Amino acid sequence: MSRSRALLAAAVAAAVAVIAIAAVMAGGSGSSSRTTAGSPTSPGSGTPTVTGTSAPAPETNPPGRPPPSGEQYGANVNYLFNGSDFTAGQVATQLGALRRTGVAIARSDAFWEASEPTAPVNGVHHFDWAFDDRVAGALAAYGLRWLPILDYTAPWAQSIAGQDHSPPSSDAAYAAYAGAFAARYGAGGAFWRAHPGLRAEPVQAYEIWNEPDNAEFWTPRPNAGRYAALYEQAREAIAAADPRARVLVGGLKSPATFLPAMLAAQPQLRGHIDGIAIHPYGSPLVVLAKIRAARAAIASLRLGPVPLYVTEFGWTTSPPAAIGYAPAAKRPGYVASTVAALGHLNCGLAAVVLYTWVSPGRDPNDSQDWYGINGVDGALTPSVAAFDAGLRAARAPQAQIRLCAS
Repeated sequence: MSRSRALLAAAVAAAVAVIAIAAVMAGGSGSSSRTTAGSPTSPGSGTPTVTGTSAPAPETNPPGRPPPSGEQYGANVNYLFNGSDFTAGQVATQLGALRRTGVAIARSDAFWEASEPTAPVNGVHHFDWAFDDRVAGALAAYGLRWLPILDYTAPWAQSIAGQDHSPPSSDAAYAAYAGAFAARYGAGGAFWRAHPGLRAEPVQAYEIWNEPDNAEFWTPRPNAGRYAALYEQAREAIAAADPRARVLVGGLKSPATFLPAMLAAQPQLRGHIDGIAIHPYGSPLVVLAKIRAARAAIASLRLGPVPLYVTEFGWTTSPPAAIGYAPAAKRPGYVASTVAALGHLNCGLAAVVLYTWVSPGRDPNDSQDWYGINGVDGALTPSVAAFDAGLRAARAPQAQIRLCAS
């Protein structure tokens, strides 16, 4: 048997195993962090059961928002565009390899500071779309749909000078940027009209900030009410430009505490949340437990079946002491089993996005350098084979894991 076939066989075995294991899931340990969106989180536990092929409950949708068209899969590609780690040729190679797995979406930052480096003049905003055009064009060339994270604060709008992770001093300014971004890259957007030779892959979901419940990304400390106000204004601006888009609460690590605080501060948001992104880092069974907890939180708030977007989960292979560490020999099984299981939950998932497709792999002491599953040179790795196997299992007809309360 060739090495690649052996890798696939092992990954398939792991993917199948987790479906059975989840039936008697009792918890686990492990958590993780990453560069643009993700952070250490605590373990969870649970005991779902496996039943027949019942489907998730029908979804109710805010006016103008169509239901998600089935569960979608993808990977974060932040390192390909943020910084200078990869040449244009390497970006093309990496995106081609990602597309060959059959995924449809790619998540990466849409930096406000890059799009609007200078303050408005006499109330008029001036945008520089060079960075965003490069991301949108590169992804569309490979049939990948961008899931952008609209982050962080432009220098001229920082509430704490020198801190781009501080909330903006003006929600209206951030909302203007969000609306302009949607007008350019959303359905019928100016970017697609200006590039008729490029297959249009308009943005369908916009993630507002990254981990606003994490002090690393919302400095100096999370503020649910402050974030809720920002989300509300951004959602209105995006809806004005792209009425059918979904605007997501950005990548929460602790939805069970942050969501109630958001609604307590801004109760008018009830019925006006299009989707909630979460980052359930941990071992495969911990990932499942955290998803169940997120859905339970949504149910307790009586928000209805608002779709969940798992926009980050993954494992670093260095250094061994890092939070979220998984030995290189174990990571393929984690990847395959988790992706496979996430394709068969009754938890209302709209998207599953692995963190991350490729990372530089330079500093053995920097855990962020080792989350990438693909080789820097584009060579097949055990984790890529596992990702491919997990995707196949996720899409295959199979009994659902009754993880979430109906």
